[in-house]
Amino acid sequence: MSGIVLDNGTLRLRLEPDFGGRVSELTDLTTGRNWLVPGPAVGSPAQDATFGVEQARGWDECFPSAAACEVSAWPMTLRDHGEFWGRQVDMEATDESITTTGRAGPLSFQRTLTLDGNRLTLVYRTSNEGSLAMPYLWSQHLLIAPEEGDRLRLPGIEALDAAFLSHNGHLLAKGPVTFPDPGRDGLPALDRIHPLKTRFAAKFFASVEGLAEARIVGDRGTFTLRWNAEAAGHLGLWLDYGGWPAEAPVSQISLAPTTAPMESLADAVAGGKAVWLQPGETREWSLSISIEAARES
Repeated sequence: MSGIVLDNGTLRLRLEPDFGGRVSELTDLTTGRNWLVPGPAVGSPAQDATFGVEQARGWDECFPSAAACEVSAWPMTLRDHGEFWGRQVDMEATDESITTTGRAGPLSFQRTLTLDGNRLTLVYRTSNEGSLAMPYLWSQHLLIAPEEGDRLRLPGIEALDAAFLSHNGHLLAKGPVTFPDPGRDGLPALDRIHPLKTRFAAKFFASVEGLAEARIVGDRGTFTLRWNAEAAGHLGLWLDYGGWPAEAPVSQISLAPTTAPMESLADAVAGGKAVWLQPGETREWSLSISIEAARES
């Protein structure tokens, strides 16, 4: 698998067109920090492939579902972690940008990544080229490798809903918690990075409004993700400090702007949270990532 590299002297991005357009590297060249979880692109293109710890690297786009499920509008069982990872996508590249295009059933999915100084701009476009209305769920699955001293900042977010909680090998009750202090079950503070021995893993969802933002502030810079809530009204947050999987614990964080506060498109349809695309309809949205070399106070 050969990666395609964008390098503007400030940021370096590596993308894997043979693996669904995965971004396998996003390095701040000022500090040398690759903010993404590194590792080889491992996985099967099969429709029944599952996404586990060996696959949990880099940054993928989950579309039209983030979990395997069946939806009556779709002609096939939807794949775990989306239809693209592990599969080849079309690609066009210039010195400043890369555009990838994939297809899920009658829906096309295009993403353009453009480097400009210390900023990465992303423009997404999905079109329904079929004859029937189609539902989808989109989640940006960005896996960050945390470092000691990092802090998580979620401006405007105080309430989180836990879809999964594990601490010290025990599954805990799902439901609401507060940020940054969860306020129950002896859980660790959520705005701090914890060591593997903490044995904590959790998946949260939060509603966002207006211009949404999530930041990781560390000794080697500040990573800021910004997007408009009209495009993705929720943030998915995965925190894992040795809590998953039990046999091979890892340390990683996922910041995931998403169209629905759940993993499964079937659940999103049932809960009225799916996005429906009419025949011939196209939707576009954008996000940005900036990396400041100096630590934010």
